[in-house]
Amino acid sequence: MYIKQIKLSFSGAEFIQLHDTGPKFLNYGTNSICNITTELWKSDNNDYQEIRNMILPFEIPLPNDIPSSLSVNKDRGKIEYSLRAIISRKPNIKTFQGSTKVIQCAYIVDRYSLPPSIPNPITWKNDKPKKGIGYEISLNDRVFGPRYPIIVRVKLTFFDARLSLEDIVISLKEYTAVTIKSEIKKKRKNVGKKIIKGKQIPISKETQYNECIMDINFTIPDDCLSIFNWSEESFHIEVTHKIKIKVNFGIFSRHNINLEVPVKIKNMMSEEEESCLVAELLHQEEISRYLDSETLQPRYDSSPPSYEPNLPTNQTSTLPSYSLNNNTDSQTSQT
Repeated sequence: MYIKQIKLSFSGAEFIQLHDTGPKFLNYGTNSICNITTELWKSDNNDYQEIRNMILPFEIPLPNDIPSSLSVNKDRGKIEYSLRAIISRKPNIKTFQGSTKVIQCAYIVDRYSLPPSIPNPITWKNDKPKKGIGYEISLNDRVFGPRYPIIVRVKLTFFDARLSLEDIVISLKEYTAVTIKSEIKKKRKNVGKKIIKGKQIPISKETQYNECIMDINFTIPDDCLSIFNWSEESFHIEVTHKIKIKVNFGIFSRHNINLEVPVKIKNMMSEEEESCLVAELLHQEEISRYLDSETLQPRYDSSPPSYEPNLPTNQTSTLPSYSLNNNTDSQTSQT
């Protein structure tokens, strides 16, 4: 092939299903999220050169605020990305070959986050004896994900000894909303639920009133019963989550406790992935310092640092890939 230029284009868009136009055709509204174009290669004399085999490594820094790839409400709303190679080639009239060849592939973007450095817990409390039951229920944070489980501590004080604890239920709910013109299509689903029966919870009778304390862990994704999305928001698509806590003393008991709080579910890095990222950032800083020092005063007696990514021995790529449903937030496209 005779070519003189190769460009790379990375683009992303939000697609909103407007209405059905037939059994196999859908009409989508589109909002651009990003469009990055860079020149990968160009011939020296700006003329066509015959290329038989060529390897061109590349890296495209992506904006920190782009949302993850997702699809909600049966594709009623979705966010998709694509990577295109745009090749300027020599046209051939005989074979009807145009001057541009485009190679395109779908690209999945997953944002990743570090666990929160400063927890933001929440506590609900009621210690009035007249209510019959006193409680202090706390949630360890409001941002969760892999490596950072949901932990609910429940402390109950039985001012009325006749009350019997039936169960404690912790559930994670997902809410999706797709705005189509002036209409909002909403959907909710139960991501996961954990039930602790009252008989499993030991009751202490050493104080004036009977008491029990229970820590309940909900691990993501191990305790999730269905496929879920990370908390996300774009032009017309919103994915939110809530944790609901129920302490039941009977179906119609007036002592039942019902609590809920909005939370964020993020794609958090594992310890290995975090170590990999830190090592790579330190390595890039080393390269940057070397280049700066060489610009100011060349040193011919020292060799430059390796430009290979600084990775653990059991890894062959930068960050391990994520699945679509499994946000420092940053992304890098590499090949």
